Amino acid sequence: MTNMKAVIANGPKDYKLIYDKPIPKIQDGEVLVKVLVNGICGSDLKMYEGSEFYWGVGGRARRGVIPGHEFIGSVVDIDPLIARDQSISIGDVVVAEQLVACRDQCWFCKNGMEHKCDKLVIYGQGVDGCMAEYMIYQKGSWLHKVPEGLSPTYAVLAEPIAVSVRAMDRAHLKPTDLIVVSGCGTIGLGLIAAIETYYPDVSIIVLDYFQFKLDLAKSIAKKCTTFNLSDKTVSTIADIVRKMSGEQNGADVFFECSGSPDSIKAGFEFVRKCGTFVHIGICKEIHVDAPWNAISAGKELTIIGCNLGRHAWPRAFEILKKCDLSQMITHRLPLEEYSNALNLINSGIKVVLDPTLSAPKLLNDSKSLLPLINNNDEQFKIKDSIAFVTGSSHGIGRAIAIALAKEGAKVIIHGTNHDSPSYSNEGTTMTILAQEISTITNNTQITAVWGDLSTKESVQSVLNHIKYPIDILICCSGEQTTSEGKICNDTCLTISDSDTKLSLNRNFWTTHLVCQSIVPQMIHNHRGHVIIIGSTSALIGREKDALYTVSKAAVHQYMRCLATEVKSSGIRVNCIAPGPTLIEQSTQNIGKEQGISGRLEHVANAVIHLLNMDFVHGQIIRVDGGEQAFSS
Repeated sequence: MTNMKAVIANGPKDYKLIYDKPIPKIQDGEVLVKVLVNGICGSDLKMYEGSEFYWGVGGRARRGVIPGHEFIGSVVDIDPLIARDQSISIGDVVVAEQLVACRDQCWFCKNGMEHKCDKLVIYGQGVDGCMAEYMIYQKGSWLHKVPEGLSPTYAVLAEPIAVSVRAMDRAHLKPTDLIVVSGCGTIGLGLIAAIETYYPDVSIIVLDYFQFKLDLAKSIAKKCTTFNLSDKTVSTIADIVRKMSGEQNGADVFFECSGSPDSIKAGFEFVRKCGTFVHIGICKEIHVDAPWNAISAGKELTIIGCNLGRHAWPRAFEILKKCDLSQMITHRLPLEEYSNALNLINSGIKVVLDPTLSAPKLLNDSKSLLPLINNNDEQFKIKDSIAFVTGSSHGIGRAIAIALAKEGAKVIIHGTNHDSPSYSNEGTTMTILAQEISTITNNTQITAVWGDLSTKESVQSVLNHIKYPIDILICCSGEQTTSEGKICNDTCLTISDSDTKLSLNRNFWTTHLVCQSIVPQMIHNHRGHVIIIGSTSALIGREKDALYTVSKAAVHQYMRCLATEVKSSGIRVNCIAPGPTLIEQSTQNIGKEQGISGRLEHVANAVIHLLNMDFVHGQIIRVDGGEQAFSS
C-alpha cells in the first residue's frame, strides 16, 4: 500500500477527499503513525468557513494542507534516535502536541514559551495534519504515550483539555473564587473538569444555549450552577450572579470559551471590579469590539489570553483517568464523512473522525451515508419512548397523541394555553385532556404542558416542564386562521402584512424553534425521530389559501434542510402532508371544495407506520387518499 485517503484544504469551504495521496516517509527526527482517531475542533470549523485568522494575510493556514490538529496515532515508522531517547516502539499509541517549534533557537523557546515560537507551525494549518489515514509527527514535536486504560477515541480529548488546564493555570484561581464559564464545548467542559479536579471548592456558573451540555457540566462539577441562554437574557443572569456573589458584586473570573463576540461582550457584565477575564476561544472575526473604558477606568480588569496546551498534557491525561468525560464524545464518523463532522460541531460536543472505520467510497464526498451513527442496533420501538406532540389540544395533533398512547409511548401533549381544548370544543383543559387520553388508551403515562412556542424563551419555558429526553417529536402546531380567528381565504395579492407574519409564525417559526431546542439533544443521544406535519396544499399552486400554502411550503423545505443536516446522526426527520381532513377548519374550506376528506385516524396511523419504518429519511409522505396522485 503506497497511497492513502486524505482530506485536502484548498481554501475556505474548498475541502476535498482524495484517495491517491502518497503515504509520507519519515525524515530525520520524524515519526510516521497510522491515524486512529481525529477530533474535530471548533477552530477546524472556523478555518473551513474562511476565518481571516487562518486565511488572511499572515494567517496560520496554507492551501493544500491536510487539516486536523487533534489526533491519536499508532507508530508505524520512527527515527531510531527518537525511539531511543523517548522509549517509543513500533505499535505504541502516541500523540504529538499540536505545535511544532524551533525548540531552542528563538527567545520564546529558550524561555519556556514554545507555543509562541517565532517559527511556530500548527498541525493541520501550516503542516499536514490528521484528516488522513497516516501522518508524520514532525521534528520538533513533543510526544506523549497514551496511558494504558485510555482508548484512542477517549484519549483524543487530551488536546483540548490540556488547553483548558493551561487556562486554569493562567487564571491563578483561589478556593473561594466564584467563576463563570461561557460555552460548554470541549474546552469549556474540560475547564470545568480541570477546576473540579484541582480546585473542588471553587463555585462555577456555566452558560450555554444547549441544555444537554449544561446537564453534562452539572454532572462533572459538584458546585455548579447552570443557566440556559435560551431561557434567560444575559442581563437577567448577570443580575443573578451579582446577587450570588454578595458584596463583591460580580464573578472573580470569567472564562470565555466559545470565541463568540456576544459571549465576549457578556463577560464584562459578569466580572467584578478588579476581576479577571480569560479569553480562550478563537474568534472567527479578526477584530472584536471591547469596552476599554470599563476594562480600565470602570473595573480595572486583568485580561488574560490563552492559546494551546503546552506544559499541561500530563495533567490532561490525569483528568481523563479521574473523571468520566466519555459523554463529551457525541459523534464518531468515518473519514469520508468529514464535511458532516464539521457541520455537527455546533450541535454536538466532540465529533471524531475514525479513518479505520470502513465506509463505501463516495462518488461525491459531499454526500452522506445513512445512518452512520446509531447506538441502538435494534429497531426503534415506540413503546416506552418519550413522545412530544406540539399542537395536540385538538384535531390532528390530538389524534396523533392518542395513537402514540395506544402504542405504549409516554406522551406529552401540548396546547398554547391550559384551556386550549375548549377553543375547538374538544375538551376543557389540557390537564383534563391528558386524563381523558389516559382513560381511552389505558395508558397512565400521559402528561400535559402548555405555553406559547413563538420565541426561544417561551419554548424553553415549556421544555423546562419536560424532565426526560425526547425520543419522538411531532411538530403539529399551526393554524389556518387570520388574526381575527377566521379561516384565511386570501390570495397572494390580497394578503395583509399582519396575517402573513402571523401565519408564518404559527406554522413555520414555531416548528423551527422547537426543532432547534430538541434535536441537539436527540443528536447527543444518537436516538430520535422527528415528524413535521405539513399539508398537501403546499405541494401545488392554489388560487386561494395562499397564506397557509406558503407557510406550510416553508415547513416542507425546512424539513428537507434539517434532514440533510442530521443525516449522519442516526436521527430520522420526515414530513407527513395530510390532505383535507374532517375537522372543523378544513370542512369549512378545502374539504367542501374538493369533495375529498380523510379522517384524523388516517394521519395518526401514517405517523405510527412512519415511526416503525427503517431507512426513510427526508421524505414528504402524502396522506390524501390519492387526491394528488398525478400532481408534480
